[in-house]
Amino acid sequence: MRNSHHFAALWPDVEPLADDGLVALALVNSMACVVPSGGTTALFGTNPIAFAAPRAGHEPLVFDLATSAIAHGDVQIAAREGRLLPDGHGVDRHGQPTNDPRAILDGGALLPFGGVHSSYKGSALSMMVELLAAALTGGNFSFEFDWSGHPGAQTPWTGELIIAIDPAKSAGRSFAQRCEDLVQAMAAAGQTRQPGERRYRQRARSLKDGVPLPATTWAELQRLADGPI
Repeated sequence: MRNSHHFAALWPDVEPLADDGLVALALVNSMACVVPSGGTTALFGTNPIAFAAPRAGHEPLVFDLATSAIAHGDVQIAAREGRLLPDGHGVDRHGQPTNDPRAILDGGALLPFGGVHSSYKGSALSMMVELLAAALTGGNFSFEFDWSGHPGAQTPWTGELIIAIDPAKSAGRSFAQRCEDLVQAMAAAGQTRQPGERRYRQRARSLKDGVPLPATTWAELQRLADGPI
């Protein structure tokens, strides 16, 4: 898909495919807000990657992660709440490291994931997303759209790539069972939470009890709903 926009969570794109027995991968690029490894100027989007695979006897194995050190939305939340961020998450408008989310949002940028000494890993994956989600689809790179003439909720005309693979076409044994074998091996090795498990628990709780909101968030939603369209 091209001429599109980053649309928050990617897991809803891949989980239904895994429900149908397919292996799925989704990548999307967006507005420039992440510096490349060793850089000081925003070039990449947060460029998330989502993956889902069928798992025998269980809900699909799903993960959804940004290639930046933190999601852009989490920076906005921290700014609203007046919290500082941990080290290694962003730079200010001068390219200097900062813990202040407001400085990151006001002309600064996020850093790739991987920490001070391994940010090249997140940067390389973010570069891969730019090539697959934008160059391959015909969309803009994250840095190519000029926001100056388009204030507000405008699309950057970037892109998304979804790959769906039918494991029945492979020569291996039942893929869903092989996936379950791997998950059980990870658990035996000491991994206490598998990808997607917390999301499934929260979803079940929300369907049963509803979605709790802080009073301040509810008041803000009401204020926005009463405002001009």
